[in-house]
Amino acid sequence: MTECIACKSENIETVVAVERVVYKGHELQVPLEYSTCKNCGREFVPRSQILRGEAAVRDARKKFDGLMSSQEIAKARTSLSLSQEQASKVFGGGRNAFSKYERGEVSQSVAMDKLIRVCLKHQHVFQELAEKAGVKVDS
Repeated sequence: MTECIACKSENIETVVAVERVVYKGHELQVPLEYSTCKNCGREFVPRSQILRGEAAVRDARKKFDGLMSSQEIAKARTSLSLSQEQASKVFGGGRNAFSKYERGEVSQSVAMDKLIRVCLKHQHVFQELAEKAGVKVDS
């Protein structure tokens, strides 16, 4: 449970405000969270909200660039019946890549995004990549 950094009260309210973020000369609208203490009125942003905010900004940028969001990456991976570790073996990107993509910690490259989309559309390409990676998947 989060407590107020000023008065230590646990009577905290989460507030969502839509903020403007400029990206590549365009204004993006991003919902960002912060906390308000209902006891003393202090506003603050705990680390968990900072991380969710960074992921929200990253997803807004990805949407602008035509890339899959964190949730879409997770959905694509599960629709291919892959664990995060298996997905990293099949598509590359490093051992923890898919974990980081799905948490919104990092953005996938344009090439990675295209490769995942191709595999979703063309099962034979996916099967070949999985086989070459030594990953067994159901047909």
